[in-house]
Amino acid sequence: MLCPTVRLLLGQLWPPWEGREMGVGPEGVAAALEEISEENIPRLRDRMGEMGLVAEAALAEKGQHSLSSEPLQSMSVYEQLRRISLIRGKDSEQRKNALLRGLFQDASPLEGKYIARTVLGNMLAGTGDKTMLAAFALAFCCDPDQIQRAYSLLPDPGKIAIMAAGNHLERASIQPGIPIKPMTLCALKAEDLKTVREVGEESVGWAVLPRYHALRVQVHNTGDGAYIFSSRQKNITTSLNGLAQRLSGMDDEFIIDADLIGFHEGEMCSQSDMLRYINRRRLSRRSSISPALLAYDLIYISGEDTTSLPFQERRKRMLKALGEPRSMPFQGISATRECIVLEKELKKDSIQSHLDQMVEEGGVGLMVRSLLGLYRPGECSRCDFFVGREMSISAVIVRAEWGRRSSDQIFSRFLVALREGDDLVPVGWIGGQLGQKDILELDRQLKALAREWDDTGACVNPQVLLKLKIQGARRNDKGYAIVRPQVLGIDLFASWEDADELTRLFSSSGR
Repeated sequence: MLCPTVRLLLGQLWPPWEGREMGVGPEGVAAALEEISEENIPRLRDRMGEMGLVAEAALAEKGQHSLSSEPLQSMSVYEQLRRISLIRGKDSEQRKNALLRGLFQDASPLEGKYIARTVLGNMLAGTGDKTMLAAFALAFCCDPDQIQRAYSLLPDPGKIAIMAAGNHLERASIQPGIPIKPMTLCALKAEDLKTVREVGEESVGWAVLPRYHALRVQVHNTGDGAYIFSSRQKNITTSLNGLAQRLSGMDDEFIIDADLIGFHEGEMCSQSDMLRYINRRRLSRRSSISPALLAYDLIYISGEDTTSLPFQERRKRMLKALGEPRSMPFQGISATRECIVLEKELKKDSIQSHLDQMVEEGGVGLMVRSLLGLYRPGECSRCDFFVGREMSISAVIVRAEWGRRSSDQIFSRFLVALREGDDLVPVGWIGGQLGQKDILELDRQLKALAREWDDTGACVNPQVLLKLKIQGARRNDKGYAIVRPQVLGIDLFASWEDADELTRLFSSSGR
């Protein structure tokens, strides 16, 4: 009961790696409503737009009411929606419509609103996985860090809820066939580094690895075959069936952190080319792109979780399983090449030299890995980083504060944030980079959006977007801090959904 309830609250009836789809769009929801409501559904859609609101208004004017006035039970709704997702074949549209119509018939207007949103995969409730995990910690008196660790190994809030309720979070573990949350790297700019010293451990050296225009994936080779998952844990194996079949012939069972790349006439494809390749509608159509995988890190092999091993040991075991790095272009999977720098401090000139060479070869930057660094699922590494060129981000303002002369009562410092799921994560302050005209314009707009005032300023509704050029980001004890932001543009009438995702900070190529 607990798992279905959590999934309904999040509007996620199954984890993304299961590869299921509801198979019902806005037109299907509208068709079911038209059969039981006396309202003019097309007119409601024109006036309200969002289908949850349309369903709520439509069900307030039912032509025939349910025999029961009891609220719907979450388990019953969950099972009905799962049944709808399983319907395939002849007359599937009509059979889906009949089940959905039955749900709407028994639902109150408020229940119908969220049934419609769940069917369409957009709850609009502002409740994401992060909020749900915090609720588990409070409800079941669990350590938030332990919950986060379990979720990073098994990113299914429904199952984590069951483990937390039973005080069994330690049972969460890496399992082939179920993607984990990947470790991320903060981005830095070589020109801003004097020296880089390893954090928290005695330094023995660094591995410098190239980064290309690519899509981050997780590769699972299991006894049942090979699977490839996107950075959002979506199963994309079907789109890469030939590549997966090539992997399934390998002897070792493993999980590898990799990049999906592609070659066309001997040249490496762009990231957008690869996105189009995996999202192509007709998978049977032959493509001139030859996909391949660049392996960066070993997470699991032959029944052993390797995340607690130093990077140099993980790298050694990965090379034993995959062989030495191969020259491009290649087919299948290959370990990426590396350059070992045996220095306690990695100097700016050394980083810049490697970066210049990488850019000349068409890459986007470098991954710099501590030889002693561990793999921390779901966390941002504190001793590894990405070095690339300047990047641009779009961030929303979430707080505004007075300047040094608070008596002027003019907002001149602005806290900006990026998206992480349904949450907004602050990433730094903007102020001195703005001219007086822009400050006055922002002050006027943000005062109208203020919702929580205090002595230094106010939290504001996230509707003002700043286009920024930054030279990387750093992680500290308080969170994240963007490096040397410059304001390129201001949108006073935006939405929080227009902000970039937090993962953009970790790599200029989307890693």
